[in-house]
Amino acid sequence: MTLLEQRGDPAAELALADEQALIKEAHRLRRRRWLLRTSLVALAGGACVAGLIAATGPPARSRRDPSRDAGGSPGAQPATRGAGPTRSADLIQPTTLATLPNGNLLILDSSRDQILELRSDGRLSVYAGDGRLGFSGDGGQARNAAFAFGYFSTAGIAVAPNGTVDVIDDGNCRIRQISPRGIIHTILRLPLVNVYPHGTGCRLAAVAVSPAGSVYVATPGTIERLSPAGRLTWVAGGHMPVAHTVAHPPGQLTPANVSFSPVQLAFDRAGVLYIASAFPRAVYTLTPAGKLTDLGGSYATGLAARPSGGMLIGTHSGVIEASTGHGLRRFYSVNPRRVEGISWGADAGFQENGIAVSGSGTVYVDNAQGNGYGAASVVVRIGAGRRAELASIRTPLADTLPGPSAPGFPARLYPPARASHGAQLPSCPADQGLTGFTPSAIELAKRIARTYLSTQFASDMAVTDRSWWTADFSDYATGSFLGRHTVLGELPAARTPAAAALSAACGQALTDESIAVTVGRSAYSDFTGTLYFLDRNGRPLVYAVR
Repeated sequence: MTLLEQRGDPAAELALADEQALIKEAHRLRRRRWLLRTSLVALAGGACVAGLIAATGPPARSRRDPSRDAGGSPGAQPATRGAGPTRSADLIQPTTLATLPNGNLLILDSSRDQILELRSDGRLSVYAGDGRLGFSGDGGQARNAAFAFGYFSTAGIAVAPNGTVDVIDDGNCRIRQISPRGIIHTILRLPLVNVYPHGTGCRLAAVAVSPAGSVYVATPGTIERLSPAGRLTWVAGGHMPVAHTVAHPPGQLTPANVSFSPVQLAFDRAGVLYIASAFPRAVYTLTPAGKLTDLGGSYATGLAARPSGGMLIGTHSGVIEASTGHGLRRFYSVNPRRVEGISWGADAGFQENGIAVSGSGTVYVDNAQGNGYGAASVVVRIGAGRRAELASIRTPLADTLPGPSAPGFPARLYPPARASHGAQLPSCPADQGLTGFTPSAIELAKRIARTYLSTQFASDMAVTDRSWWTADFSDYATGSFLGRHTVLGELPAARTPAAAALSAACGQALTDESIAVTVGRSAYSDFTGTLYFLDRNGRPLVYAVR
């Protein structure tokens, strides 16, 4: 139940570019970036893309209808919309997490192209990123910089003991460092590489900072140390192809002969480097003396140092593991039914996309909808006594999003939404610019509907009716390898069963100027229902009603 702007007209594309509406163009590429990122790991392992997808899978399907939980309710906690499942207010696609020395939580939200800071009192603010996708801002305040985070970016945030923050801006293939005063600059830039089947990708997979302040990075198959002068020095890996799990005789595993694909890095308090590998799926440790140890198999999705020593490992299955020095053990299993403040029902699971631990031992994990088994995007706090609860977020949504007339978001393209007078829609599109549908626009609407992947990439549904947070309809022109919907029919919105409720909520103009396309399930997406399309200034817009 959200208003989304869809592009397709070349003239409209030029107009958007002229107005620097970078987020819309950026999110058009999100789904492709996910495939390119997996291709890079496959290249490191000597495996084909098809094999990697079979092994890791694309983000798992949600059983929920994203049109019913497209965003948080401003200023409320927990945040729900209609009958949709609980989600964390203000968050769209939270992935990487980290904690600052003061205990505040950093949340990389890749669909917002921002890093957010959550305080203990529930206040959420922008730590870095102005919300526009691109590259800018080096030498100035990080809040005014532009990033290009990849789709479900888990590239990494590393916080140094002095509060300096290093973050991988994977779309720009840079490590960007943010000082305690908030000044941002680039400390490493690598060239983008060509990857199969087409396009480019970044070789930077993870970043970590040692207790002494040294920066380490993971690239496909290797770990390297970054010097203050910006040069990379080999540390481990990269000497053999990783097509399959490599068995090393006991005691003979060394940095020089290890074969792995590191995707997560983190140091514990003793200076031991923990390495999560995709091929093989395992966790390793590397001591300052150079001793490399395989702690065992793990489908790790995140690493976080414990204040008492050792490491916590978030996993694909929702289980949090803890290092024992010689192996891994179960630490805690995140079950949404036992998380206070979450109401997802019995059929939803949890997957830690990111994990972080504060100095007091509080553990934070997140689930980004569309990239796992959870029904919505949330941040969960696990405190004393292993009590799990939905992290409190009490900041009004509008306070953390670029507003109309902000740089790159001209009001004529992004007018503010109107309040809804009914429960059918959370808010209503602006009155200005509504025009009737042409035959060509109707054909475009049906083409969008046929390739709609609602449950697969649900977190890209817009949080508000402002249209720059969308990517769900980005591949309408070429389709998707994940399956097409069946178009069951189309008719004017005024003739649909929801017409009266839509008119009551948003006025007669909304239904008079919309066309409804009814779709059935695709090979991968479970969405069935009606997509409503309308035309504003020649640009097709879409909103969904179940």
